[in-house]
Amino acid sequence: MLGFYFALIVSFFSAFSGGMLNLLNLRFSREWLKLSNGFSAGLLITISLAHMLPEAHLEQNYIYAVAGFGIFYLIEGFTRSGSCTDAHCPESHPSGGMIAWLGMSFHALVDGIAMGVGFGKSVELGVIIAVAIMIHKAPIGFSLTTILSSRGYKKKTKLLLLTIFSTLTPLGALLSLMFLRIDSLTLYKALAFSGGTFLHISVSELLPEVHAERKRTILYYVMTGIIVGLLPRLFE
Repeated sequence: MLGFYFALIVSFFSAFSGGMLNLLNLRFSREWLKLSNGFSAGLLITISLAHMLPEAHLEQNYIYAVAGFGIFYLIEGFTRSGSCTDAHCPESHPSGGMIAWLGMSFHALVDGIAMGVGFGKSVELGVIIAVAIMIHKAPIGFSLTTILSSRGYKKKTKLLLLTIFSTLTPLGALLSLMFLRIDSLTLYKALAFSGGTFLHISVSELLPEVHAERKRTILYYVMTGIIVGLLPRLFE
C-alpha cells in the first residue's frame, strides 16, 4: 500500500505544479508540456489497449468500455476543455472558465478512479496507470490555469480551483479502492470503463494536438510512450 499512497501524493503535486508553472509565468515550460503530451498519448493508448481492457474481461464488459469512451467524448465536446499549451489556446475555449473547470475536474476524478481500480486489480497495473496519470496531469493543470486566466479570474480564485482540481485524482483513487474491493465484478466493469476513458483521452484529445504541431520530434515521443507502455507486457 506504500506505493499506492505515494502515487496519491505525486498525482496531486503533478497537477498542482503544472498549474503553478503557469501562474508563476514560467514560459519556458510550454515546449516541455507539448512533448509531455506526445509521450502521454502513446503511453495512454498502450495502457488502455494492452493493460486495462485485456484485464477487464472485455467480452462481457465491452459496453462499459464503449460507455467510457462515449461519455468522455460528450464531456469534451460540451466543455472544450482538452489540453492547452499554446499562447492563443484560450481562444479555442468559448464555454466559460467554470464549465471548463467542471469538465476537467470530472476528468481528474475518473483518472483517480482508474488508478484505484488498477491498484485493486494488481500493484503492477496500478503503478502503470499511476505513472501515466502523473505525466498527463501537469499539462492538464497548466491548461486549467490558462483557461481561468483568459476568463479574468483572480489569482486567489485560480489557486483555489487548481487546489480542488488537484485533490480530485487522489480522492477518486481512495474512494474507488475502498468500494471496489467489495465486488470483483464491479472492479472489472470499472476497469473497462476506465480503459475506454483512457482511449478517448489519448485518441481524441492528445493525438490531434500533437499532430497539429507538425514536428517529427513529437512523433518520436509518441512512439516512446507506446514502447514504454508495452515493456511490462513483454517481460511478464
